[in-house]
Amino acid sequence: MRFGKGARVQALGRLVLWVAGGCALGAVCWGDLGQFVLLPILAMGYGLAARKVSRAAWMLGYFLGGSWTLLGVFNAFWPAAAPWLGLLMWPAVALLLVLPWWLIGAVGRETPWVIGMRFLLSLCITAVPPLGAWSLLSPLFVAGVLFPGQGLLGLVLAALVLALWSVFFAAVRGRREGVRAALPGGSDVTLVTPSETSVTHAVTPVTRSVTHLVTQQFALGVLLAIMAVSLIFNVLHVRPVAPVRFVGVNLRWKALPKPLSFWRNVERQRRVTEAVLHMLRHLPEHRVVLLPEGIEGFYFPNWLSNVWTARLQAEALARRDEVLVGAYDISSDSLVGHRHAWRYVDALNAYGKHRGVYASRQPVPLGEWKPWENGSARAFWWETGPDDLGGMPFALSVCYSQLLVWPTASYFLTLGPVPKVILAPENHDWERTPAENGIQQRALQAWARLYGVPAVVANDTVFGKGV
Repeated sequence: MRFGKGARVQALGRLVLWVAGGCALGAVCWGDLGQFVLLPILAMGYGLAARKVSRAAWMLGYFLGGSWTLLGVFNAFWPAAAPWLGLLMWPAVALLLVLPWWLIGAVGRETPWVIGMRFLLSLCITAVPPLGAWSLLSPLFVAGVLFPGQGLLGLVLAALVLALWSVFFAAVRGRREGVRAALPGGSDVTLVTPSETSVTHAVTPVTRSVTHLVTQQFALGVLLAIMAVSLIFNVLHVRPVAPVRFVGVNLRWKALPKPLSFWRNVERQRRVTEAVLHMLRHLPEHRVVLLPEGIEGFYFPNWLSNVWTARLQAEALARRDEVLVGAYDISSDSLVGHRHAWRYVDALNAYGKHRGVYASRQPVPLGEWKPWENGSARAFWWETGPDDLGGMPFALSVCYSQLLVWPTASYFLTLGPVPKVILAPENHDWERTPAENGIQQRALQAWARLYGVPAVVANDTVFGKGV
């Protein structure tokens, strides 16, 4: 009985170590250091874990460590419930993120190739909707480090590298276990009697060890070939620079006037118009001016708002400019069911040479996107291809979307012209520290590097910086 209790304590201790190791990795990759280059270690640990429960603990630790900023995010969004809401929601979100990895990881045999396929399937299923709408901290961000300028091909190669990395280390572990089992006192030894042969040997462990060696060598060979290609891509990569006509404007304003009301929104639109008109007087003509997310407040057609937007439109048109203003658009097609049911679009409203409304494809879950609730933002999961501004294709990566794989990738999923620039309006007025904004900036840089295009940022806080 004492031995059984000791074994359970040892097993629990090993699980704690797996969680702690994953937590440290997540914090380094997604903390102030932002070391996406270390993300392959996640696949290494996934392969080295000898049991499914150890693998689950490793992944839970990674998501706990990587999502540490959510503690401050929830407390800043809902200060009345701080600090308990943050303490509750941080592990809750980590559990939500790790759940598909757990479910997929529980299926199949414990062979290196099955382990690698489970890792690859988990990567893919959490990258695309519906899970891709909230699957933060994807290991696929390493694509921007390894395969600059390669776009969707870089994403595929990164997924392959991570899966093969887990296969390689699973084979290393399996071979080591096979050798250990073949030694005297091993737990998996098949003895052959002296009457049959004069040698006592272990058949099953040796055979398994040879199989793992072949798998290990094959995976390593493919990995070395891909990494050689990655080295060439990195040597040849030149960081793109945004054209001078693009201007990202950082405004230290609150994104939404509080308390919300019709008159406060109209006043905000007047204030935005006056600020932009003043700004344009100090800029050369023929500019594309990007303002932060939601800076115009809630906008819907009415004659008072039209007075101010008409002034902005006239000035931008006279100068041959395009002014892109972040707004929460409530248009006629946003009314659903009956007159009291409505939705809005987290969008950029374009004024000047080319009018238009450009919608964010994935608003923030719970904060904006609540499809079960009246007054929710709309998501556009299956829109693909770039948006177009006067013949210039671009990708729109609005704040939270920068932390996901699918929203940015969807703009490059096209047979026609690909985006020439990523426009990244952000809203961080609620943030008390630069932590969350810093992570988003590094994520945006990773996508800009992967797709080989410049990114133009507009923020509404002192923490906002251009890329």
